[in-house]
Amino acid sequence: MTLKSLEKQGTQIWQQLRPQTVLLAVVAAASLVACGSSDLIFGAPSIPAAKSAIVAPELTTSCPIVASSIDSFVTKGSGPAFNGAVFGAVGAYKYILAEATGKVNAADPCASTIVDLKNAADGAGMVTYKFDVIMLTPADASKGNGSLLYIVNNRTNSSAFEALNDGSGNDLFGNVAPVIPTSGVDVVTGVGAGKGYLMKQGMTVVFSGWQGDRPSSLSGSTAAINSTTKWYAPGMTLPVAKDNGAKITGTSQDEFIADNATSNLLGTYYPRVANTPATLTIRRTATDAPITVDASMWTYTAGTGVAEGGNTGATGFGYVTIDRAKVRASSAYAAGLDAGSDNGSIYHFNYTSTDPKPMGLGFLGVRDLISFLKYEKFDSQGNANPVSGNITTALGTGISQSGRYLRDFLWLGFNTDKQLRTVFDGMLPLVGGSRKTYTNYRWSKPGDYSRQHETHYTPGDQFPFAYSTITDPLTGKVDGLMKKCSETNNCPKVFQYDSPIEFGGARASLVGTDGAGKDIDIPSNVRLFYSAGTSHGPQQLAANAKSQPDYTVDRAVAATAVSASPGALNASTALYRAMMTNLDAWVKGTATPLASNWPKVSDGTLSVPTTDPKSLSAIDLPTLGLAFSGVYNTLTVNDESVIPSIPSNKMYVVLQPTQDVQGNSKAGVKMPDSATPLASFVGYSIRKSGFVAGDQNGLSSSQLAFALNTSAKNKADTRKSVQELYGTKAGYLNAWNASVDKLVADKLMLADDAVDYKNRGLMQSTQPNFSTLGQ
Repeated sequence: MTLKSLEKQGTQIWQQLRPQTVLLAVVAAASLVACGSSDLIFGAPSIPAAKSAIVAPELTTSCPIVASSIDSFVTKGSGPAFNGAVFGAVGAYKYILAEATGKVNAADPCASTIVDLKNAADGAGMVTYKFDVIMLTPADASKGNGSLLYIVNNRTNSSAFEALNDGSGNDLFGNVAPVIPTSGVDVVTGVGAGKGYLMKQGMTVVFSGWQGDRPSSLSGSTAAINSTTKWYAPGMTLPVAKDNGAKITGTSQDEFIADNATSNLLGTYYPRVANTPATLTIRRTATDAPITVDASMWTYTAGTGVAEGGNTGATGFGYVTIDRAKVRASSAYAAGLDAGSDNGSIYHFNYTSTDPKPMGLGFLGVRDLISFLKYEKFDSQGNANPVSGNITTALGTGISQSGRYLRDFLWLGFNTDKQLRTVFDGMLPLVGGSRKTYTNYRWSKPGDYSRQHETHYTPGDQFPFAYSTITDPLTGKVDGLMKKCSETNNCPKVFQYDSPIEFGGARASLVGTDGAGKDIDIPSNVRLFYSAGTSHGPQQLAANAKSQPDYTVDRAVAATAVSASPGALNASTALYRAMMTNLDAWVKGTATPLASNWPKVSDGTLSVPTTDPKSLSAIDLPTLGLAFSGVYNTLTVNDESVIPSIPSNKMYVVLQPTQDVQGNSKAGVKMPDSATPLASFVGYSIRKSGFVAGDQNGLSSSQLAFALNTSAKNKADTRKSVQELYGTKAGYLNAWNASVDKLVADKLMLADDAVDYKNRGLMQSTQPNFSTLGQ
């Protein structure tokens, strides 16, 4: 193909763009890769220089990489999934285990948008990488519903698959549906496919390695799912970046927090350059000044680098052994301790690292994989696409880290493929809050994220936060998660789900406010859902019923626990399934979307927290183990072009949901545990003395039961008792069942799930303590 014909093809694609788009005129990537061309595409944009080598250029205009492809898609094994189980009218499923090879021409005009991509090219100017792919698809392709659901792995775990099916994670062989009895405690929790929700829908489910610090699992000649090998942790193999053939070195910082009496190993995420200086520091909180620990109190051991970064075994990149007893015994470190303890104290290891990889390929690989499965018949080597012709719609979902990945994927512009086609038609990120990821950076650590106490200054949390394109009040930048995809008309329909944990820990309020404390308009193709009273990640009804049959009795907390309060058990996987069902139908044009249910400043359900609980209309029950501190994960404008990041004094306004008189959220979708509560479900947990008292306890929530009878109430407890709220067991059951019926009517719960929830209400009513409530 001549350059002239390439330009003609590029012009045809260019004409698909909206007139106001400031974008490169692209040519077909397949042709460019096939030709091995390093010619610059005509009309390519001028990409600004990155502030430093460790970050990408600040490009707010769409710049899709076009010279890339899935060069090969090689199946390593296939067979019956879930031991041949049949899922309703769809029937049986099969699994496909494969290894994909991706290629990208480093001369692509937009190559610099992936950090260190050009530094990873071979002598021919090509970057080659491999990653694992796991697929589940109906054995009878005609029974599929045309939807591909890409589940973003969470550190190689299948947590979203587990939640959607009410099954168990990392198991493609087991198949036991959960069972909730109407009395007693004989609960069966789901195993493997569990309820089989996704399979009964007829969806093709895809997982793949995207996290470049996780080793590949499917590089062998064959692979199979069986009773002993139920899962292959999807990994990715990336080339090491070089500077004109020489090793790249730089500063790295890795963090360690014990939160127990015995752990003492800090794993490094990159190899340490031999015979270079290194320091270990300790501090009590993230904002305290670090204290350098004497070198006699720690030792460094190099590893083989076979396992993933952060591993503390001999196969990791290396680890630091800390003599914590000596640290505690020395008065030099007293300011870094809490009540004389280093449980919860923050250790940082600062060292010179080497061998970075272009971790941003974790986005490009997924983009090209989904595009290949959705649009192509064959890979570049002639291997057949195993689902060719069966996919009309692509959806993406993921929980926590995986939800942040989807937000980052969208913001970075990867929802536009090399031919300007839409990759994901719909996205359902869960519990990502306003965060993105620490992935497209040199020395990146995709698994790290900012919390109020831990890894507080981890990169990946800067503007933009919202899907809307707005002006940042602190930096003056104009951007939004959908700015790039809107320029190419490739934006997906989005449902975002967050729990109270994301408001206190992940600044979720910034998804719907402007950073200065004012509500913003939400795009018409976005819906926001606040799952009131729930914990980080949707929980399963059966699992919670088994863990705590009677919610009127508080669970015991170990004396060695970080917090004095038990975590919240508030089931919401049913909401996840309802949202997925509606999103799939909305994308296909067969249903109207669910309405957003998100707290706002304008209606008083969002407010600025202070140390006074009245700022959030909150209860304060320290005598019952639920003290209010007002602490949350604050956010400043940070300089991420250096390690560690440098914070400024410019601080965003981060708001929190307000509470009702029972200690529960006023706003949000209320699953039955919240709509008919027997306890306060609070979106925070506070560290106790000896564990850095007063700071947030990671991603933990709290649950504190109401008194059953009014006469038994603690005088300090201002909340109504169960008796005051519902009167009798029958009153409680009527209220519980009504909440279930309302959720079904509002399409926030599927009818199949309603049966289980009503059984759970009956089970609750037969528990020993609860059964003493009047009939």
